[in-house]
Amino acid sequence: MPFEQYLATPAVIDIVSDDKTGSFRELAGALCKAVEISKQKPILEEILKREESASTFIGQGVALPHARGCPIKEEFAIVVGRSIGGINYDAARNAPAHIIVLLVSRDDADNNRQIEILAELAAFFKSEEIREQILSQDTVVDLRVLSAALKKGAFEKKERRRAARCKTASPIIGAAMNLARDFNARAIMVFADVVKDNCFLDQLGTRNKLIIVTNNKARFDLTRDKRVIGVVQAPPIAVSRTGQLKIGILLALSRGFVNKEDKLICVSGGAKGSDFDTVVCVDIATEYDFFFLTAHNLLPSDIKPEVFERIIGLAGEMAVEGREGKPIGTIFVLGDTNSVNAHVRQLIINPFRGYSEAERNIIDPGLTETIKEFAAIDGAFIITGDGVILSAGSYLRPQLTETHDLLPGGFGARHAAAAGITSCTKAVAITISESTGMVNIFKNGVIMLSLSKPVVKEMEPANKLL
Repeated sequence: MPFEQYLATPAVIDIVSDDKTGSFRELAGALCKAVEISKQKPILEEILKREESASTFIGQGVALPHARGCPIKEEFAIVVGRSIGGINYDAARNAPAHIIVLLVSRDDADNNRQIEILAELAAFFKSEEIREQILSQDTVVDLRVLSAALKKGAFEKKERRRAARCKTASPIIGAAMNLARDFNARAIMVFADVVKDNCFLDQLGTRNKLIIVTNNKARFDLTRDKRVIGVVQAPPIAVSRTGQLKIGILLALSRGFVNKEDKLICVSGGAKGSDFDTVVCVDIATEYDFFFLTAHNLLPSDIKPEVFERIIGLAGEMAVEGREGKPIGTIFVLGDTNSVNAHVRQLIINPFRGYSEAERNIIDPGLTETIKEFAAIDGAFIITGDGVILSAGSYLRPQLTETHDLLPGGFGARHAAAAGITSCTKAVAITISESTGMVNIFKNGVIMLSLSKPVVKEMEPANKLL
């Protein structure tokens, strides 16, 4: 069920307050009125209590406060507010919040579903097109209308040009369909963020199986499209065409959308808003055999693919942005936590100890700033396969049965620790190099995949304000 079904009111509320508590009070009041709750004070107290444990500001002017234990009929209820001038949200670098999305849930609501909804909301409201539509209009904004328009690809400014492009078949798409037929490919993988609209779906025909790679799943409504094998959540960072292929195929394999024996036709391109310019035929067993050097299965059975996707995306963000303008390096150790904990010693008091599992699940976008803050501490994040952060600032001391070198020259202690812990356990480790911004994924003591730090272009002046 999409998050729009839980909207207490589809209209975006104009927030008058310029501080965090005042904005919460306004949104809680609007929610109580919409769902017919007489007392808003308990809801407001729960929101503030959650905010004290960690800021729910997720960047790009968006905040996702949430509260549990609210006396509502449905499992969840959502209200959204906007402030053109900005709200003092006590965020890092004094960044103001312009869009506040309040999610409340009943006591018996499904924790996993709540985290999924938060992730959906983060992807939707961090979309450049959605933020622009909400903040640039003086009239009432209907979120259900916005969501439907996003899925139709209706936000491109030059509509005539868009219409013409939809009518004119892309030669790259045509080439991809021909290659898929000639090589008997399992599917066509399309890196959808290259373009702003969804016209390519109409051009791909009815016989081709599709895998969509995007950093904004809310852009697509593919539940009824039988051509689509799956949608892959790509990291929200700019990467090269080679990087697109690596990430897309890695995550498609982790999701089980494709197998080692399959062939794929991959369609990609340059910066968002340009056009597809590259089509490649990939034999996974030949071109990406290094994914399977140590095991037939890409991920251990206890690791959820969505958690793996989330950590790769977060690592990419941290590699690009750093913290307070300074580069940072860290390690995420994912899965097989019973074995991993036997090789861990805390360097500091564990900052995640004492919180509920729902409050420290890495899929929750509200934890982004907290994770980036604790990444500045020496040590690793230890994370269960279903996303619960067990500790930060953890010192890895793997006990290796063999003395051979696990890494080639040029790697430091952080990478050696990642290689070591994955050599003596079934865990996967993701490292960020402080010096180079390189993201490396380790499994069974070897580097399974390396991603270079992408080149980030200067933002347009209008986008800096959002």
